[in-house]
Amino acid sequence: MQRRHLIKGISALAVAGATGLSRSAQAQTQATESVASYPAAVMRIPVLVPPSADALEDVRGRNAEAMVDAIENLMQAETVKPRIVVFPVLQYTSARRAVSGVPMTTVAVDLVTEHLDQGIFAPVIEACRRHNCYVATSTQEKVAKLPGTYFHTGFIMGPEGLVLRSPKAQAQSAPSVSYLRDIKDDYLKAFGPDSIMPVVKTPLGTLACFVEGEAEVLEASRLLASKGAEVILHTSMESDEIPWQALKQAIGFQTHVYLLTGATSRIIMADDPAGEWMGGASTIVRPDGGILASIGGRDEGYAVAEVNLAAIAEAKKKFGRNTVPAWHLYSDLYTEK
Repeated sequence: MQRRHLIKGISALAVAGATGLSRSAQAQTQATESVASYPAAVMRIPVLVPPSADALEDVRGRNAEAMVDAIENLMQAETVKPRIVVFPVLQYTSARRAVSGVPMTTVAVDLVTEHLDQGIFAPVIEACRRHNCYVATSTQEKVAKLPGTYFHTGFIMGPEGLVLRSPKAQAQSAPSVSYLRDIKDDYLKAFGPDSIMPVVKTPLGTLACFVEGEAEVLEASRLLASKGAEVILHTSMESDEIPWQALKQAIGFQTHVYLLTGATSRIIMADDPAGEWMGGASTIVRPDGGILASIGGRDEGYAVAEVNLAAIAEAKKKFGRNTVPAWHLYSDLYTEK
């Protein structure tokens, strides 16, 4: 059953402090337990734009604190704590960072060689440990193995730290963003054969993560499903000119996965505290294409619904004869094109 909530007092201007890092033996044990059914939440919240490079660290810290505040409100409001929480795209710096004069060289972070629990992501990692949950968003990323390359990367955090990172493959982004389509060979040499659009096995099933317009490309979802993805975490910002809900339902139905989308509600510039409202909705789609939960329009907060991994097999059994591709046929046709 769908449950939609507005989080009382939620704001991208939150200033509550984060507790120190500690990973208990209990959290480690919980993280290894497999769960076939669990609640998940998709956030629809605002984000602050850093007005200058000098203000970057302060604004990024306030955005991180707002994420923690949202997680805490969610966990307190729900009788059973959600195990997955999907936030909108670029929740640390916003999608309007470039127009405010903050260069990619300043804002990009290293997800590969730096420990997430020792920097700007630490408060959220600690929240994951407190509540034994996984959190998805995206960030601007620099990669030491590929100097001068910058990605827009979707990633998943959990009690153990970084769980998965997945740079954009082809969907449109800022001019300074590199696409995997353009550097495929170099990226594979640096990270290995399964590094492009990866999946990861977790106690909550096999998870994947992609960013914004990658949901417009059905092959992206097909690829993740073919790798065994059961739940795709989609960190996004949406406009009204794209039929987002139809696309999401098509992904759920055609690939038989759960699709969990977190979409930005408002972008708040320094000179506009009311913010610019975004379109679309934060949505949970089930493996038969039905919408389990959604929050959009001028609502802010979250939507939550139950993820039941058994529904994936049921959808495949019911619809798979028509929806699962005959790969040997289509791969040859793609090659011939």
